[in-house]
Amino acid sequence: MKTIIPNVLFNHQANFWLDKQRKIIKQKLLLLVLILVSFCQNVLAQSTRNGEVVIREISSFLTTASNGSSARATTGISGINTDQLRNLVTTVQPSIYFFQGVVKTYGNAPTNLYTDANSLSQVNYLISEKDNIEIVIIHINTSSDLSSVIDLSLFSNFPNLKYIYILSNVETTKSVIVGLIQNNDERFRLFYKIDKGA
Repeated sequence: MKTIIPNVLFNHQANFWLDKQRKIIKQKLLLLVLILVSFCQNVLAQSTRNGEVVIREISSFLTTASNGSSARATTGISGINTDQLRNLVTTVQPSIYFFQGVVKTYGNAPTNLYTDANSLSQVNYLISEKDNIEIVIIHINTSSDLSSVIDLSLFSNFPNLKYIYILSNVETTKSVIVGLIQNNDERFRLFYKIDKGA
């Protein structure tokens, strides 16, 4: 009678157990990777929601800032230089006007860019004097403009741009204006005004 001596190097029973353990480890690793991917997606979605668009009504912002102390009015809320902003909005500045594909420049080294929702897609290509622009004033002239998109990535090549000011000449709400904004950039401070009489 032959006796079977198990091969120490190759034990089928032990290998079967190791193969089973490997499969369990692979499954757990796969599950862990799926959980991590899901977690990362939730974090990204949350950061997009928590990084909501902060937009202020410009008149009340400037009024609140001017009612504060002079030091606070200069520095402003959220580090905004309110004196500079007030000056850009209320006094005549060297400016570029870009409406319906036509660029008109007034003055040297323009600091203001005036445009409308329909012209935004061409701003990056047709405006050549971008270096000194500090504020972009976007006019919303018709109710159909409220279905447009205000893509802030179009202003990524404006090195000194600080303020985006949306001026609506039609009845709307802050939440509707916020809904128009895409690709929010934290370096821009956003303001709006609803002025049906303009």
